[in-house]
Amino acid sequence: MILPDPVDSVVQRLAAVPDDSAAAIVIRHAEREEIPPGDFGVDVPLTEGGLAQADRLGSLLSDQGVVCVVSSPVPRCVETAAAILYGADSAVRPALDRRLGDPGPFVVEPAVAGALFLETDILDVVRLQLSGEKPPVGMRKTSEGVGLLLDAANDAMRSGSHLNVLVTHDAILAVLVAHLYSVQIDEITWPGYLDGLVLWQDADVLSFSWRGLELGSNPIRG
Repeated sequence: MILPDPVDSVVQRLAAVPDDSAAAIVIRHAEREEIPPGDFGVDVPLTEGGLAQADRLGSLLSDQGVVCVVSSPVPRCVETAAAILYGADSAVRPALDRRLGDPGPFVVEPAVAGALFLETDILDVVRLQLSGEKPPVGMRKTSEGVGLLLDAANDAMRSGSHLNVLVTHDAILAVLVAHLYSVQIDEITWPGYLDGLVLWQDADVLSFSWRGLELGSNPIRG
């Protein structure tokens, strides 16, 4: 199956959002330089192509109204957020939220979990998170972490902006998507650069849309 470009896909799927509903798009950051082996790559910058694509996304989103952007504090996410805002012709600086990264919604002991991420393939870590068993060392229960991410999205949607972008990391986004759809990680498309999960509230239901999957929904938590 050939999937559409992530940027085009996000914009196309926004058409499903009701006019009177605020939307949140949880996206992976734009294309970055390679991370050296054995390194977290915290300071690895975006590529020129990544910056251009984030700028393009901002330009396309600006056609739908004012764009509010919240970012993980990790530099490649902040660069992505700034490029989106630049493309949207906005002078506002992105807000930072550690629920989106550094340490993110799942990590509670960075030193312990960090060692796991360096020693274990990221897909295997995510599989552990979605297994329903005891969470990986240094991490909280997946359902609790997803709750923190949804809280961040809800906070953004209550901010007054019709369109809100939350910039995070692939492993965080992958767990969010798989958990919401109640599937294993191998049943979804792994988040590419600027892939986005579109979220919106419709009455008492949280609706969501991921590239290559049907529209999903869950009752809103009380």
